[in-house]
Amino acid sequence: MNRREFLIGTVAATAVLRTGRGRLRAQTPDRAKLDRVAIMTYSFDRIVKVAGRPDDPARTLDFFDIPEMFADKYQVHNVEVQHNHFGSTEASFFKEFRARLAKTKSRVTNINLEFGNMSITASDPVMRAQAIDLTKQWIDHAIELGSPRVMVNQGTPTPENRQVAIEALTIMGDYGKAKKIMVSMEPRGGGGGGRNAAAPAAGGQATPPPVPPAGPPPPPAYLLLTEIIKGSGTYANVDIGNFGEQETQHAGMRAMFPYTVGNTHIKMNPARYDLPAALALMRELRYTGLYSIEAGGQGDPYENVQRIYEALLQNM
Repeated sequence: MNRREFLIGTVAATAVLRTGRGRLRAQTPDRAKLDRVAIMTYSFDRIVKVAGRPDDPARTLDFFDIPEMFADKYQVHNVEVQHNHFGSTEASFFKEFRARLAKTKSRVTNINLEFGNMSITASDPVMRAQAIDLTKQWIDHAIELGSPRVMVNQGTPTPENRQVAIEALTIMGDYGKAKKIMVSMEPRGGGGGGRNAAAPAAGGQATPPPVPPAGPPPPPAYLLLTEIIKGSGTYANVDIGNFGEQETQHAGMRAMFPYTVGNTHIKMNPARYDLPAALALMRELRYTGLYSIEAGGQGDPYENVQRIYEALLQNM
């Protein structure tokens, strides 16, 4: 091979190498974006192996394997956990889960607390007190697990229980602040598809919805929730899928993002709102926190997460 042939071959090889690297960069998601993506374990709720149901054949995902699966399949290292997915609150269980997180350089970013009828708006003061006590316990667990946040279930806020809700949530929030753990709530009640639809009657005809009372319509649910968050000095976990239709969604986002906890739930529901438009509004509002994927519904949960994952990375 003469010098001229050698130089031509070297140039060609360099061009191929550069092209290959360019393709690799195009196929590899932006690390800066991925660092702001979290995935909720709730997205895999139907298949996570949970305590008390170890032999359910539908449950194929071991809880301890979740950090590695998120990292390997989605290149995501931020894990948002449902409190009831922890099979135990023993120190040894938490130690093992922290070890699995450390193995993939992952972290718990939020813990969602669901205590049934025990909430800040429970009519029974004993139930509210139990919600407070359990939340305090999980704030302590959040410290053990390295999570900076917990999210509580608000129950059913109404103008009548607004003050007791603020009082209960203030106690939770103050305890969290003393421990450097942020306490938040998300908007709910914005319409969840067929969940609130009227059930068919015996003859097969749908029961007509009740006629609303005369007078002005009640204010959107997110306004009352925002008042409770402001009054208690806590934070908003802005779930963009829980406001309803797009106009209400955008109004709710504008109201609640000033109180963001730095974590927001990302869902996809094209029939109700445009996800890219919601993400554009988040940029307009200068949101700098985490985008946590929540994929429910039927079908393969891995594919459900993948669809939101791809749309999110394209529109962040």
